[in-house]
Order: sequence, then structure tokens, then C-alpha cells
Amino acid sequence: MELIKEIGLQSVEIFILILGLVGMLISSLLLFSPKLIVKISNIFDRQIFSDKKLSFLNRTIHTDRIIYKYNIPIGLILITGSVFLLFFLFFQMDIAKVVRLFAIPKYNFLIEIITGVFVLAGKITAIAGLLLGFLLLFSPEAMIKIENRMDSWFATQFMVDKLDAFHHDVDEIILKYPLFFGFAGLMTSLILTLLALIALLT
Repeated sequence: MELIKEIGLQSVEIFILILGLVGMLISSLLLFSPKLIVKISNIFDRQIFSDKKLSFLNRTIHTDRIIYKYNIPIGLILITGSVFLLFFLFFQMDIAKVVRLFAIPKYNFLIEIITGVFVLAGKITAIAGLLLGFLLLFSPEAMIKIENRMDSWFATQFMVDKLDAFHHDVDEIILKYPLFFGFAGLMTSLILTLLALIALLT
């Protein structure tokens, strides 16, 4: 566990170091050659048409035919899985053991909260699965009525329009004040680079 934690920390440190070096390069160009930044930005500018790529979000997927055709085996699978999950979460799951497994004293409280939330979500999901399983077994008609009430249509066109919109404001503001943004970016990147180097060397 200690080895995995050390590898993870080193990976984060290397990523921050790379991020800092790239930030220093871009900030230096912004300070000394903003026109070059504009040229590089124009090279990397691409227009992606998302209508075709996101069209599958507007498709209707019918799963009810399979579920209600084989309601008994699917209901039994749901009940069995939910009972197993509930048994594990109520009798086998020990949050204190999970906290001890990570062995990070500073973050024990946070790990305990996160684990508790996941356990609670698992219990709610298992209880819901149990209820759905019994409904599929003994009253699929009631399940159909509930499903019809909950059926909703979510329009995704507004998301597509957002993705297709151009936003030049950010570039214009940065290039209007290149010295300010360049200096701020250079200082931030320098601090990140130094911190990452110190962490890697110690």
C-alpha cells in the first residue's frame, strides 16, 4: 500500500512539474512574443461539428420489451443481487477497516465520510433493487405504470448549441493585457515548478 501511495504521489509531482514548465513557456511567450502565441493558437484552432457525434443522445432506447418479456428471471437476479449487497453492507462492511487500509492519518476523517456516503448510497440502491425485483416478479403491470409516469424527454439541442458556439472573449482579454497575464502565469508556473522539484528531490 505504501508503494502504491508513493508511486501516486510521484506521478502527481511529475505532472505538476510538467504543467509548471509548460506554463512558464507559454507565459514567457505571452510576455515577450504575444504575436507568436496568436500564430500557435491559430494553428491549434479547430472547429468540431458535434451534431453528428451527439445525435445518439436523442435516440430512444427500448429496454422494456426485454425486461417485461423475462420479468421473472430479471426480478430474481435483482432480488438476489440486492440481498447479497445488503448482507455485505450491513454485516461485512467495516468502515474502520477501510480507513485503516489507507493509513493516511491526516485524511482519516475525510476517508471515513466518503466511505460512509458510498455505503449509504449502496444500501439505498440495494433496497431500490429489492423493491423493483419484487415488482417485476409479482406485479409487472404496476412497474409499467410507474415507468410511464417517470418517462421524460430531455432535449439535448441546447448542449449541442453551447458546444458549437465560439468564445473569443478569453483570447481577446488575455492578448489585450499580455504583460499582466504573462507575469501572473510565469510566477504561478515558477512556484509550481519549484514545489514539484523540491518534492521530487527530497
